[in-house]
Amino acid sequence: MNVQQTKNLLEKINSLYKSISMDDGEIASIERDLMLSYIRQLYESFKELDTEEPVVTKSRRTKVKQNPDFEITNEPAPKPAVKKYTPPKIIEIPDTAKETPAPVPVKKQAPPPPPPPKPAPTPAPEPVSVAPPKPKPAPAPAPTPQPRAKSNASSKVRSLFVFKEAKELSEKLSAQPVKDLTRSMAINDRLLYTNDLFGKDNNALNAALKQLNDLGSMDNAQPVLEEFAEKHDWTDEEKVDTAMAFIKLVRRRYL
Repeated sequence: MNVQQTKNLLEKINSLYKSISMDDGEIASIERDLMLSYIRQLYESFKELDTEEPVVTKSRRTKVKQNPDFEITNEPAPKPAVKKYTPPKIIEIPDTAKETPAPVPVKKQAPPPPPPPKPAPTPAPEPVSVAPPKPKPAPAPAPTPQPRAKSNASSKVRSLFVFKEAKELSEKLSAQPVKDLTRSMAINDRLLYTNDLFGKDNNALNAALKQLNDLGSMDNAQPVLEEFAEKHDWTDEEKVDTAMAFIKLVRRRYL
């Protein structure tokens, strides 16, 4: 059994369970399939223990001492006693009993069925007034999308918003939509975002999540995120990965 592979599977199962528990118990089909895949791999890794060759142990032979008082003879065993068959006694029936005919049962006549009830007269159908069809209202014109304002952020800040489509199954699970930013992150992630992206100010993180949670679209949220990136220097090499993970979380709010 590969111990390191088993350890990695357990960590994936725990991580996926935390992701499921953050979505208020709503399990997507893709999350269920991934969890079954991890559990099946873990089962197979432990099942390999049954395929190992069993250890063959030498059996001890015990010698049976012969009893000199017991002699083995080749005489046949005595046959069991056979019981004799005795036929049952035949009881003769007298002729008088044979000639007595059996009484004929008298059939009772069933009473005549009652006459069927007369059908009730069906009332004449009332005339149905058909209303003329109402004209369908004209469809409302589709709203014209407003042009997005030109961003004044630097090229380094704009590079944080580069989005790559998920290819692997684990990446697709991490890109599932979330309903509420304030309840969609674990405690470790909250501490990481507070320390790296908001100057170790938990109140600043809570205010940012509340503001980003009600902007309606990612296009409206991006200028706000650019302001935070400029203010807290998210383009620093040690903060880039954390900043992109936080922006990805906000993008999931508006999928």
